[in-house]
Amino acid sequence: MKHLPAKRHLATILKIALGLLLLYLSFQRVDWPILLDALRSVSGLWLVIAVLSVLLSLAFKVWRWDLLLHNYQLRLPLRRLISAFFLGQAANILLVIRGGEIVRVTSAHQPGQNDWVEISATIAIEKYLDLLFLVLLMLAMATNLPPLARETMGSLYPLLIIMTILLLLAVLLGPTLWRRFFPTESKTPWLAKVQHKLDQFLQASLWLREPSKLLPSLGITLLIWVVMALTNWLVLQSLAINLGWDVALLVLILVYIGVLPALMPGNLGPFVFFAQLALIPYAVPNERAVAFAIILYAIVTLPPLLISGLLLLLPNRLKPEVPHA
Repeated sequence: MKHLPAKRHLATILKIALGLLLLYLSFQRVDWPILLDALRSVSGLWLVIAVLSVLLSLAFKVWRWDLLLHNYQLRLPLRRLISAFFLGQAANILLVIRGGEIVRVTSAHQPGQNDWVEISATIAIEKYLDLLFLVLLMLAMATNLPPLARETMGSLYPLLIIMTILLLLAVLLGPTLWRRFFPTESKTPWLAKVQHKLDQFLQASLWLREPSKLLPSLGITLLIWVVMALTNWLVLQSLAINLGWDVALLVLILVYIGVLPALMPGNLGPFVFFAQLALIPYAVPNERAVAFAIILYAIVTLPPLLISGLLLLLPNRLKPEVPHA
């Protein structure tokens, strides 16, 4: 057991080192005067519209979470809902690990209520919906990419399709299989506790089988992904990179995949590397591609941080509570 902290520290160091390597590779061949000229040439009007699109996507994400909470029979005051969401977003940006999910759960928890499982379930469903749309988007883009991009992404299709099928089967057959293999509660205390929590999660998540409740969540998720792609397209326009929606979608796919491991605080290295990587098949000059990645990173990252900072400055701000063991 003593070796576990050391292994965790080593894993963290390796992740940060990989993130820094990606950052170095992003700027390795940059001509700095040309990059600065590209940044100075950005259109302010297009950039303002892009920032507004980011705020719109954040609003849709808060709306989706509120809807998911309602499906679990939870009602959060608006201030607690918004504060918990943006504090979680800020923690995900600033921390090496995905600690934002823990911050969101503990901030959303209402004293005196046993709502830990349900709140955690909403976040798990969010991740599932986003993964589902990522796979569908990749499949839709499969035949509409340059050869280089198709080769880059081709190896991911089988894995993602298998993962999605498994997730769908888990939603449809999970409760039935759970009851079949674990018909009674274990006599081992820790295992009984795990069984009880999983049973709570499965029972609370039966609403996923009801189209009237599932379809609105799918619809809002679609809106979120459309607006995120729109943000990419607007930033391309701000730099006079006149490419189509397929490029904006490819940026969305690669950046989403690139930042999933949370390699470093802020995910700067992976974000910039994969954002500019998406433009390489379209012969965009290196400096302009890096300028695009930097601007996109800034307008996607700064709004959640600024909003969470403002929320922390408000009086009587929410303080996250630590879940009991």
